[in-house]
Amino acid sequence: MPYEFTTKPAPEITAFFEGKALKPAFHYRDVLPEEHAFAFTVAKAVKTEVLTEIRDAVSTAIREGKTLKAFQQELEPALKTLGWWGRKSMVDPKTGETVSAQLGSPRRLKTIYWANTRTARAAGLWERAQRTKRVLPYFIYRLGPSEHHRPQHEARSGTILPVDDPVWDEWFPPNGWGCKCWIRQIGVEEADRLGGISEAPVIDYVEVLNKRTGKTEWVPEGIDPGWNSNPGRARARNLINHFNARIEDAGAGAPEAAKKVISEFWSSRAPEAYAKMKERVHMPAAFAPDIAKRLNAPSALVVVSSDTVAMKAGKHGAVEVAAFGQLQKILEKGTAIDRRKDGKGVNFWLDADGYLWRAALRQSADGFLYIGTMFVSSANLMKAHLAKFGEWK
Repeated sequence: MPYEFTTKPAPEITAFFEGKALKPAFHYRDVLPEEHAFAFTVAKAVKTEVLTEIRDAVSTAIREGKTLKAFQQELEPALKTLGWWGRKSMVDPKTGETVSAQLGSPRRLKTIYWANTRTARAAGLWERAQRTKRVLPYFIYRLGPSEHHRPQHEARSGTILPVDDPVWDEWFPPNGWGCKCWIRQIGVEEADRLGGISEAPVIDYVEVLNKRTGKTEWVPEGIDPGWNSNPGRARARNLINHFNARIEDAGAGAPEAAKKVISEFWSSRAPEAYAKMKERVHMPAAFAPDIAKRLNAPSALVVVSSDTVAMKAGKHGAVEVAAFGQLQKILEKGTAIDRRKDGKGVNFWLDADGYLWRAALRQSADGFLYIGTMFVSSANLMKAHLAKFGEWK
């Protein structure tokens, strides 16, 4: 039974795919496994217009829940118009040799559709799991509908481990070309009914030479080279870094556009998931060119670490993750109190939604702007700080 993406996906899935950057490549193995989490690549699609056409078609298929048949029917004519169809002679940029390369074909479109929709779903599942792991703390590994299964995949069937167990760093399906295995998130009661947490599986590795890079890699036996990563976990830091870079690029010519993107980010469920991940990321908090100029910062982008958000939202229950979406307003409209002499930063205070918010803007060793803390304070403390330090002039 062929894999069909027939339902509209959750926002995490579309966000994963649409956050990818184009990365032209002659061969799939030219791109590292972790890079596939934030880069869109199709082997032999070395021209930007071809890669863009394919990515847009995949994005539409994911967003609208299109079937494989619809995806193929709509994309094939466009690729033929661009000349990316059938077998053609191409020069391999790594070797300089001319080879007969398979470009577009119904089989290749099926592979492109399958690989991207499956990995996007996997990454979306990982992100949702980070938000819900207190209630559903385990993953269980299941086999897909394939007629034949790899022995190593069959051995994993029924494995139950905590969501953050390091085994999922590599054994997170899809685990190879055509792999239809899947992961389901479950609670304590169901895990107990199914036999409880599994013993940590022994992972055997095989040595694989990547002929494209000349490097030797150790890949878990049963996983195809290039698929030995968790698309959700690998995605976190790389996607946020790429996202931040895009905000900076957009803001250079249109600050309001950058602010809009940041606002939409905090209105989504993504920050909540990132705050619960073990991996530390720096999320976009505000775009402040005027402040950056005054502090001689190399970038107008202000970030806040997932650690900071997790600590304030967890330790100080009154601060919800979504509250950090007010940082743009706090930095623009708040009262700024100079703390640079002792704290090397500026504190911003703003009365909003019935609370007096305090946000501490700091600079890293290399001058970049970040939020050190944010919480609800008091008018008396604000007055005391004003008397002691004075407004930021």
